[in-house]
Amino acid sequence: MNMPMKYLITYPLGRSHITPPSYHTWLLAISSLLLAFGQSQAEPISFARQIRPLLSDACFQCHGPDAQERKADLRLDQEHAAKSRDGDYWVIKESDPDGSDLVARIFATDSDDMMPPPDSGKSLSDDEKKLIREWIKQGAPWETHWSFEPARRPDIPSVKDTDWPNNAIDFFILSKLEANGIRPSKEADPQTLMRRLHLDVTGLPPGVDTVRKFAESENPLNYQQTVDSLIADEGFGERLSVHWLDLVRYADTVG
Repeated sequence: MNMPMKYLITYPLGRSHITPPSYHTWLLAISSLLLAFGQSQAEPISFARQIRPLLSDACFQCHGPDAQERKADLRLDQEHAAKSRDGDYWVIKESDPDGSDLVARIFATDSDDMMPPPDSGKSLSDDEKKLIREWIKQGAPWETHWSFEPARRPDIPSVKDTDWPNNAIDFFILSKLEANGIRPSKEADPQTLMRRLHLDVTGLPPGVDTVRKFAESENPLNYQQTVDSLIADEGFGERLSVHWLDLVRYADTVG
């Protein structure tokens, strides 16, 4: 393996020396440190995106909203029920996976204690079990479905080049670009902008006269006004309908 000159260590002739650590030794040591640091900085686990789907698939059949099918009078679809104490044990004990009966059940090897039961046809992979355990270790934070959350405007991120953004969305785009050391592309010429806009909104290219008028216009609001007019056009609705008609398998042989 060719190594940069700065990593090569030479010694005068005739002198005994200790062989310096090899490249692979240093690489192994650095990798171990990075791995340990990564484990100590575990990413927060999202209940809504990562945990609830697992519980819904593997547990809700017997411990969900259906009262007729519910077993042991236990619900895992509601936070207060899942985290309540029943006698000497907790189903989910925040920040204490070893004290949570849910963890004991999903890791159990005895068929009488195992959850989901072997005859249920449901199962959790080892990675999914570890994910649930880690979520409880992180405090078992609960989240309601996004549709029940009130709409909130996010904070506008700060950027270095405050002259580039034209609207709030541009701040988010530029923030990510700057974080990755990427400069924004130059603004496209009027002809390209008009073609992109028409294809995005109506799915059809603009006419020659439309492009010429746009390129020759000196109105600073020309682009925004063109966007508004295209959104108000029937072609925009037709383009959106194509997606939904495909989803419902619509077909028309008459035309």
